[in-house]
Amino acid sequence: MLRLLIRDVSVVKGTEPKLLHLQIRWQGGATETIDVRRQPNRAEAIRYSDTFVAKIRTMAEKYDDKEIVQRLNGEGLTSSTGKPFTLSIVRWIRFKHLIPGPSLSTGTLTVSQVRERYGVSPWVVHYWIERGVVSAVHGKPNAPYAIAIDNTVDRRLRKWVANSGHLHPSSPTQTV
Repeated sequence: MLRLLIRDVSVVKGTEPKLLHLQIRWQGGATETIDVRRQPNRAEAIRYSDTFVAKIRTMAEKYDDKEIVQRLNGEGLTSSTGKPFTLSIVRWIRFKHLIPGPSLSTGTLTVSQVRERYGVSPWVVHYWIERGVVSAVHGKPNAPYAIAIDNTVDRRLRKWVANSGHLHPSSPTQTV
């Protein structure tokens, strides 16, 4: 029955994504334009907004993932699929948007930073931590070590690496 009323329909993409303009030409000569918004695809529908990602970025400066989950669920917020937040959801958001975890206290280094400074493997750094050669604090499970190295320890480690027959530094170290 519509074929008797409509002469033709033209579909024109709008300037906005997902917006279509339907131009209907009726048999009587009149024309009408209707704007139709297409539904987002699944990836767009479950994407987190920039403001929400910024909220996670701000929270990650102070809190670990478990605390972020508790705070988001405590605020009554739900994930993009309408479910409560889980550890894996928060970890995925941080991974996807390159959001770092809480920063270490000032004057401390991570295992990677100590490894780079002295040109040794991560296993050597963990050996030093286990033997008490360096002072390290491990706040929570899966959190990085916060390693404090003063000038005395720094000189001792540089001398140790330079004089060791087992350690093959990847970068030159100087004994001071």
